[in-house]
Amino acid sequence: MSARFRRLAGILPAVALILTLAPPAQAGAPRWETRWSPSPWRDGVNAFEALEDDRRGSHPEGSPHVRVAGNAWRFDAHLEDRDGTDRMRNEVRGMRAADGRPLEMRKDETWRITYQMYIPDTLDATTSFTHIWQLKTSDIGTPVAQISLPVVNGVPKIAARYWTLEDNKSHDFATADLEPIQNRWITTTIELKSADDGYMRWVLRDGRRTIADEKIEGIDLWWTPEQYNRPKWGIYRSIRSAGLQETYLLVKELKAEQLGPATPPVKLPPPDRSPGTYEAERAGNVWEGAAEPAYCAACSGGRKVILIGGNIYDYTVIRGVLSETTGTRQLTVHALVDGSQAFSVSVNGGDAIQVPMTGTKDTVTTATVPVDLVAGVNTIRFFGHTARGPELDKIVVS
Repeated sequence: MSARFRRLAGILPAVALILTLAPPAQAGAPRWETRWSPSPWRDGVNAFEALEDDRRGSHPEGSPHVRVAGNAWRFDAHLEDRDGTDRMRNEVRGMRAADGRPLEMRKDETWRITYQMYIPDTLDATTSFTHIWQLKTSDIGTPVAQISLPVVNGVPKIAARYWTLEDNKSHDFATADLEPIQNRWITTTIELKSADDGYMRWVLRDGRRTIADEKIEGIDLWWTPEQYNRPKWGIYRSIRSAGLQETYLLVKELKAEQLGPATPPVKLPPPDRSPGTYEAERAGNVWEGAAEPAYCAACSGGRKVILIGGNIYDYTVIRGVLSETTGTRQLTVHALVDGSQAFSVSVNGGDAIQVPMTGTKDTVTTATVPVDLVAGVNTIRFFGHTARGPELDKIVVS
């Protein structure tokens, strides 16, 4: 036996003893778990919770503005597109799990979202806002965080920013020059903790080269107890910047990971199954424009439909309302009302009926009006062309 072998033979038992006595490194520490990894060819746009594809109908001949293109998702922006008088928006919102349910970024959860994006040179930085990623809460219009393309001191930039409610402003915590990363695939990672005392980290890489890796701590990334945070991808920009071009954005290889196990979902009350009762959030209903289901602790079934009315685009339709005979029935609307508001209600495409309501946003209020139904299946549309209406919980037909 060589001297070297004898030395190793003497050392190995000691090493084995040390390994036996030493505790496992970071035993029980939370690990990153993949929660979402969609495929364009397999999932298409159903990978996301919802589309915001020219929801104002400003450019129908350009539809779809959000679609699958090869192995990526593509977002087109035309000069005609509008989402209000001063902006345009073609985005997707949220992440949809394999079972069809939205993935919810809950309070005190830590998430890491990674993807590749292709920013062409026609997608310019602007003097007014241009956002290509956002983090939002489902019932609040203000973004929690963003990846944006601003012009800073005359230089086109890509910036990571967070929003503060105290001054209602966004704050950049990391920037990089935009022009060197245009017309090529780059990788971005957004890590964040949805908490009152949260943090956000942004990493931007070109292949193996790290362009930016910055972190901001002690920021408020949790604004409301009953909702959840969700990401958005696409192009959302002001039309008030000079020199806008028709353009697009590509994203691919999307992945969302969560640190540790998912927070148990909020326990919600069961939906009302009484005869003649129809929940506003029921599958098969229509939520057009900005209208969408959201959490509601006070509502039957724990959900309501928000952002109804205020223009011709944001409305909801309750489908499958049954009637045994043709004639007049009583329609009782259950909703959360912010002071005095009103719905316009159309049954089967007929003339609008006004349903005025008065109440508070933390208590379900009711109002009853007569409606004419036909024997069989009916549809009831809730809308408002001039002002936002209440938040709809359910209807009861008697």
